[in-house]
Amino acid sequence: MKKLMLILAAIGLALFLSGCSLIPGIFGNKSESVKNQEITLALSFGEKTGTYTGQLVKGLPQGNGVFTVSNEDEVAWTYEGAWEQGHFQGIGETVWEDGFMQEGNYKNDYLSGEGKEYLDGNLLYEGNFDQNQYDRQGILYNYYGDVIYEGDFVLGFYNETAAQRKARLDPFKAQTAEISYAEIFDNAKNETGKKVKLTGRVFQVYENYENQQYFCDFIIDANDDPNQMVQVYYRLNVDEAPLVEGQMVTVWGTVEYLYTYTTEAGEEFTIPNVEAWSVE
Repeated sequence: MKKLMLILAAIGLALFLSGCSLIPGIFGNKSESVKNQEITLALSFGEKTGTYTGQLVKGLPQGNGVFTVSNEDEVAWTYEGAWEQGHFQGIGETVWEDGFMQEGNYKNDYLSGEGKEYLDGNLLYEGNFDQNQYDRQGILYNYYGDVIYEGDFVLGFYNETAAQRKARLDPFKAQTAEISYAEIFDNAKNETGKKVKLTGRVFQVYENYENQQYFCDFIIDANDDPNQMVQVYYRLNVDEAPLVEGQMVTVWGTVEYLYTYTTEAGEEFTIPNVEAWSVE
């Protein structure tokens, strides 16, 4: 009889513990609220250590919370929004210290689905994303709110035919003016959004991450003069070849702002930045 009672008691305890394990806040599924707790997360784009405020389940962010990364290796950034098992999942936004911002639907740490990007509060892009890359329908704006491109994207690249490209660019080219380097510099300093055409030699093409080959940003020696450097931001079409150093090109674009950088030799330069609509 005692043996039977012990068996029944053991079965009852097992059933009780099994049921408790399914109730949030009991044993393994315990939820806790933390504030500015240091935590290391294995995100899809790499392991990141920062501070977290919000709910934790099994030691991982769950629900809604704020995660901030601030170290010498990268620009400080903060993600605020929905989490699932330690990953960005759902509606959220990421803000970088340099003024760049993303918002929209996240999936496994990346913007995937509808979203937007901003720089210094100015809308740069709205539309669909696939793992942080513009994909399918979207609208790309310049720094001053002009629509550069509206249509189809393929993982960051423009996806337009030659006829579509001509129809988009011809009206813009007609609005551009060829002005002196001094005038380009002054327009960048005053952030006028001047539409310009300039010709010169590609001095340097910036290297990209493997998954960002659609960027072809470069420095051009305007008028083939090494004392007249201009930084150019440019996004490629799916069938467009990247530029190479030493190539002579003509740029049609919008003067945006002054950009300051330091060379490996420690020299500091301040040069105009142009958002290119076309490079030929």
